[in-house]
Amino acid sequence: MNDSLSKDKDLLAAHVVYDYLQDHPEFFQQYPQLLANLRLPHQQRGSVSLVERQLELQRSKIQALEDDITRLMSLARQNELIFLAFNQLQAGLYQAKSLADAEQSLQQFTAAMPQVSECRLIRLTDEQTAAQYQLLLSRRLNAEGVYLGRLNKEEQQSIFASHIHSVALLLVQNADQPLALLAFGSELDDHFQPAMDKLFIGHLAIILAQLLPAYDAA
Repeated sequence: MNDSLSKDKDLLAAHVVYDYLQDHPEFFQQYPQLLANLRLPHQQRGSVSLVERQLELQRSKIQALEDDITRLMSLARQNELIFLAFNQLQAGLYQAKSLADAEQSLQQFTAAMPQVSECRLIRLTDEQTAAQYQLLLSRRLNAEGVYLGRLNKEEQQSIFASHIHSVALLLVQNADQPLALLAFGSELDDHFQPAMDKLFIGHLAIILAQLLPAYDAA
């Protein structure tokens, strides 16, 4: 009982001190000697002055901000690289005279993409191939015709070798008629994730849906 009362008093006293210092920020200006003499526990150095602790916290905040800036700059460079590579791919697909030319443009795009190792364009125009991939399409591709993430072993073997650990799958279709399955593969487990933006890959599906029939007719 006494221990509980003592803890409550200590907690109340701490709140009183906290509130007072919050309301009187000039306190340490009036008593600078107290500021200089205050020592705070420190895990590595035993104890440090309040000023040293403030400087340490400030350095930590600055380092965190610098890390954030570095990460954002890296992300911006990566997005710029993807944008430029996609523009080149789009131009290559429109200039392609045949399916072989289009596949070459897709391979060049894959080589320019960070952490993307392989690309396959699987035509679904014949019944046998369409039937082979029907289960995968119905299980993995959503209403947008896109899947980003990992596949099970059976699904994986039908598209890529075992060194590919995450994939981007894109159903290319025209008026609900499947034309092809476009697959990108990465050796990293988490390179392709469900939460990733689908803007570029969705636009790629529209382009290929327009151009694949023209390649077939060439």
